[in-house]
Amino acid sequence: MLKIWKNYYLDAGSVYYTLKKAHAKADGGVEYDICTYHARLEEALAEAVRRTLREGVASGELKEWEQVRAELQRLESEARGLLQSICPADKALTQTLKNNKCA
Repeated sequence: MLKIWKNYYLDAGSVYYTLKKAHAKADGGVEYDICTYHARLEEALAEAVRRTLREGVASGELKEWEQVRAELQRLESEARGLLQSICPADKALTQTLKNNKCA
């Protein structure tokens, strides 16, 4: 399992990628809840961007449109960096982020 950022992790099986979110258990351990399944890596990263942005708005951490825009740009850049570390061309991620709404 690979850490994406914050509490989001990427796992994979033989057919799909799994986006997971970590949370603390009552006994102090860590548990990973499955969020979504994806056939493509860039789709899983785009979903992590959307969820992280939505959580920032819901928690009150992002209160102004400028903050939302800046956080979206930061997350997209971080996702591209992760993808580029294994594949220099990030056109698929860019297209996925363009085609899907952020929230």
